[in-house]
Amino acid sequence: KLFFVAHVGRRWLPLCGWGGQMAETQPLVRDDAALPGWGSIAEVVDAPLIDVPWDASYLSVIGMWLTFPLSLVQGVFAGLCSCFYVFVSIGGCCVPCSNKLCSTMGSVLSGRGLCMAWTWWRYTFAALVALIANGKSRLALFMWEHAAFGSGDYWWHGEGVWCWSYEKCSQILMSNQARQAAFGCIRACTPDLYASSLLIFLPNTPEPGSEWAMVRKVLHEAFLDKGLSTYKQRMSDLSGLLKEAWPTPGMSDLNNTPLLQRAVARCIFYVMFGKWLKDDEADILTGWRTNSFWFILPRLVQRFLFNIGIKKVKQLRKDTVGIVERYGLQDVFGRMNQALGPWKRGTGVKFCDEVMYVVGFAGIGGTSAAVESTAAFLQVKIPAESAAKHINFGAFDTSEKMISAYKRDPERYIRETLRMDPPVTSAT
Repeated sequence: KLFFVAHVGRRWLPLCGWGGQMAETQPLVRDDAALPGWGSIAEVVDAPLIDVPWDASYLSVIGMWLTFPLSLVQGVFAGLCSCFYVFVSIGGCCVPCSNKLCSTMGSVLSGRGLCMAWTWWRYTFAALVALIANGKSRLALFMWEHAAFGSGDYWWHGEGVWCWSYEKCSQILMSNQARQAAFGCIRACTPDLYASSLLIFLPNTPEPGSEWAMVRKVLHEAFLDKGLSTYKQRMSDLSGLLKEAWPTPGMSDLNNTPLLQRAVARCIFYVMFGKWLKDDEADILTGWRTNSFWFILPRLVQRFLFNIGIKKVKQLRKDTVGIVERYGLQDVFGRMNQALGPWKRGTGVKFCDEVMYVVGFAGIGGTSAAVESTAAFLQVKIPAESAAKHINFGAFDTSEKMISAYKRDPERYIRETLRMDPPVTSAT
């Protein structure tokens, strides 16, 4: 079992998850009008950028384009040669002071100034080539990096140190972490690509009145209490709703990825809000899965690619909030925002965007990836972005055997599928 945790500077950053006690709460939706102070989602996603280092500035982007051939050649070599990959990441003893002057680690430790931007131009292409060489699987890339760094307890990726052992990662995740806005040990692009103040960005300090504790409490009380009658009813409704939308399911449908993603989007939204989405609305929310490529790219790369990905995600966030507004659910988020007390956001729509980002990114995107992997395994197929060479079906070499195993215990089958092909950052 592999469980990865990233470390940036002095901050351990878990990749996902929360849990805890939940309490009975009011119905999710009321009939009265939305609370005042809702605000504009356009103003939220177009707000001034936060924490942009000099090596991700447009000056750096211009330099990256001007030196493109040189950086690409070095990147190709590093992406195919593990020794050089380690060198561009943290330097090497063969070149004095390279750890401080010629590596991405040196850039991070010196504050990521413009003078060290060239280390990131080279590293960007090295990581891309290494990813392609490992079958476009991030899990396979992480395993290759771990081996490149000597298969020890730690290795370097992005802007910090990654931890390998399950025991150490479990210990870190159960401790208090001084988190910051980062994803996969890469500084997150906020507030345009990622919503600012996401729960996973907040330090989980032990104080009961901390921002993390308050946001978590409000989310649990509103959505995540399995004891709520509304939650139980909606879960029981799903089977009938799916049968209506998908009257004649067959094995061939498992290859219809848009169909699977649309079903996931509808189910997640219904359980959360009690609304069964129309086709066009479900298609919008599948964007949380289809745009997954763009979420992992740092700002330097986003700008190098003319911010195409950021524009797509900003529109997705606007459209997602638009669906909330279409169904008149503003009051749900307005009341949740009021309940935050001193951590209340300036507008209701800002907190709505934060919540819907988690619902879309993890709930819809992550679950869609899980469903796609399970659909592939049932047909004895290797998912496209999985660590293929590390997956062996053993005695389950036919679809009939896979289906039989699934029917015996669906939950265990799905858990094993996700262990072999994790949907969260391709590492769990």
